[in-house]
Amino acid sequence: MIPVADTTALLHGLENYRASLDRHLRELRYEYDTLTSVWNSFSSVYNGIAADQLKEGWVRTASRFDEYVNRTTAIAYMLDERIESLRAADKQEQMQLG
Repeated sequence: MIPVADTTALLHGLENYRASLDRHLRELRYEYDTLTSVWNSFSSVYNGIAADQLKEGWVRTASRFDEYVNRTTAIAYMLDERIESLRAADKQEQMQLG
């Protein structure tokens, strides 16, 4: 016999994961925005070869951060779709049980 998944437990797990992902993105964006503000102040007064090298590193970091946020946001949208499907299945299951 194949075990039956508890859709309610799966749904709560996905909802909790989604909420955790939202918190992670909010905190990450806040920290990144703070760092960006500091970088902008620093870069406006720092000059020379070392400054140019640091700027190149910052540009790479900013690009990677944007890519990470975009991919994580895509995962969040995918989770939203899965949660809605699971919510509908759970609702149907609850009606059949009860």
